[in-house]
Amino acid sequence: MSLKTEEPIQEIGKKSQAVRTKLIERTSKCEEVARRGQAALAQEVVQTVDLPHPIYIDSAEGPYLTDLDGNRYIDLTGGFGPNVLGNKPEPVEAAIGPQIEKGWHYGIPNGHQARLAELIKESSVAVDEVMFCNSGSEATMFAFRAARAVTGKRKVALFDGCYHGVHDYALMRADLKSDRSNPINTTLGAGIPEEISNDLMMMLPYRDSNAYELIRKHKDDLALVVIEPVQSSNPRLDNQEFLQGLRDVCTECEVLLMFDEVITGFRIEYGGCQQYFDIKPDLITYGKAAGGGLPIGVVAGSKKVMNSFSGADKTPAIFAGGTFSGNPLTMAGGIGMLEYLKENKETIYPYLHEQGDRMANEINEFCRSNNVPAQMMNAGSMMHLLFGSETIESSRDIDHSHYSLEQEFYLHLLGHNVIVPGIHLAFISFAHKPEIIDQVIDAFKKTFEDLREDGYL
Repeated sequence: MSLKTEEPIQEIGKKSQAVRTKLIERTSKCEEVARRGQAALAQEVVQTVDLPHPIYIDSAEGPYLTDLDGNRYIDLTGGFGPNVLGNKPEPVEAAIGPQIEKGWHYGIPNGHQARLAELIKESSVAVDEVMFCNSGSEATMFAFRAARAVTGKRKVALFDGCYHGVHDYALMRADLKSDRSNPINTTLGAGIPEEISNDLMMMLPYRDSNAYELIRKHKDDLALVVIEPVQSSNPRLDNQEFLQGLRDVCTECEVLLMFDEVITGFRIEYGGCQQYFDIKPDLITYGKAAGGGLPIGVVAGSKKVMNSFSGADKTPAIFAGGTFSGNPLTMAGGIGMLEYLKENKETIYPYLHEQGDRMANEINEFCRSNNVPAQMMNAGSMMHLLFGSETIESSRDIDHSHYSLEQEFYLHLLGHNVIVPGIHLAFISFAHKPEIIDQVIDAFKKTFEDLREDGYL
């Protein structure tokens, strides 16, 4: 198997010309908004949302998004993860409607925080207490701070291929020229002092037992080891042995272990990856689904660590807060979402795993049978299509030279009325019924055929 596009695509075939014409002709209102935005906006949302053709959404319901021009797409964006029940789910809509009538921001605490905290606590044996903030980035920022306060140690370790938000301590990546078993971290983007990367953070190899030895080596300075139990860069569920080994070595070395479940919490299982892998971390961060699609971040964990938010038991207290933290609208939406997920978890999560696996397996079988050098990795209902035929063990094995081909692929997929976000991490929901999944699989196959006909594969 081979790819014919190591260099940026310069000439396009008939299928590629046709899809561009189709999209341009049917999205005139979207084009106008894009033009206006260029004159006033420095950046729209985040850079990873860039689509190969500008689409602006007007409404969303169930498994669908509808753009400003009235075109309807099957949605694989999933709101970047939170929409486990699909777009505008009835349980959340019913919960936030009455709250809007009462008011949506008080500043003073409201009556909903305790109930949502109870639901999160009940979902995991690792959670004694909960603290609310406004985003996953805020949650990881506060969690890093809490770990440093409780342990008195300075360093936080992340894993090669990770993503933990947009604050200075999270925007770290491995230098790809460094040894994959002993990665060197560097900052991601400008404006972050090198001292943070050099003195306060370290990088560990993902799915590599040398991570355990590095933890042992640095245990005296290491406050916290942070991992996405399922990385969004290469979603998979065969991490049991590695994660258990990580739990064991952190316990041995008296280093706190944190699961960043901002994406996976209430998506992989109701109890997240903690439930799926049956592993108890010291700290957990949540976001996305926990708010029912409204802005939320959650820090949760053992009382020993969570005491840092209150100063209880003579624990050094950190400063934490936010104008919109625990706001009544988000709390109401989160309660509506989690109560429904809890009541229906025996139906929802087996379905998401079944359909996610079916979608990945059928697309991968098509690729194998038709000599298409691509593979879809998935962890239940979250998935990522990667070009190249090499075995993927970590993000180091992902071939990043096919960006132009990927953009062409998702442009054609959009032409077949399936939308995937610019980061190319896709999600299905409980609203994606089997016939919708069939349509998605068919659209992927047609897109591969389009690219082959135009000579890109």
